[in-house]
Amino acid sequence: MDFKQIEAFISVAKLKSFSKAANQIFLSQPTISSHISSLEKELNIQLFDRTSKEVNLTPAGESFFNYAVDIINTRNHAVHSIANFNKKICGKLNLSCSTTPCNTIVPELLKKFLDKYPDVTFNVKERGSGDIIKNILDLKSEIGIVGTCIDNPKITYFNIVEDDLIVISHPSLGLPADISIQELFKYKFIFREKNSATRITFENELAKNDLSLNALKILCEVNNIDTLIQFVRSGMGVSVISRKLYENYAYDTNLKCSIISDLEIKRSIYLALNSKRTLSPTAKAFFEMCKTEFSL
Repeated sequence: MDFKQIEAFISVAKLKSFSKAANQIFLSQPTISSHISSLEKELNIQLFDRTSKEVNLTPAGESFFNYAVDIINTRNHAVHSIANFNKKICGKLNLSCSTTPCNTIVPELLKKFLDKYPDVTFNVKERGSGDIIKNILDLKSEIGIVGTCIDNPKITYFNIVEDDLIVISHPSLGLPADISIQELFKYKFIFREKNSATRITFENELAKNDLSLNALKILCEVNNIDTLIQFVRSGMGVSVISRKLYENYAYDTNLKCSIISDLEIKRSIYLALNSKRTLSPTAKAFFEMCKTEFSL
């Protein structure tokens, strides 16, 4: 068993295709097939179920996958540990962020990182917190910035910012500056999708206070904040968003902010990492900057 066989196995497992795996790691398809066949022969077990459309892990393959990832991570950790610590930080930083941090704290963080490491470029994906955690678990993202913790022993969270939720509406709806939750239930809601951290936080708070989610009059669900804001600006309904996010729109005369008087909805923003994954030098440098920035 060698590293090339294990890397081929991981690529095929993730992409469910020998040809796609070959393209990803710059090998020919016959070479990939040979690596997998040799590995199966050495382990004396079938790792994949092969069909005409895609390749799927067998139960044994699923079990071996975690060990394979650990083997590659251990190798990478050894290489990184003995590498030149003064090596220039460059390349691309892949960062997945939920809506609130992506539109509030992330731009300033990336500006500070760029000032320190001018040769770095960025690939920033805005996704729901649930999708970000899944991508980190699936090794598709190194670092995520999310608005909720989803319990998983493989994920490590660092609390970086405290925030609270407020209600926004069009002034024509006449919401007072302080409104009770029962009064709020009279209005139609514009919500983000179900895996949005803001929505999860709000619904969890209702449940904690024995308030029925069925009382919510959900008019519309949207998958991005700009659409949500435009619907609220039109007077279609109310919504619940981050106070930090609202500060970006506080100048807008078509938006009004209200506080829920009988609920104090606090939440945190977290930096999320896969505890089983070794960060690339660029991602590690970003993490170290965040540790300093937020006194982690």
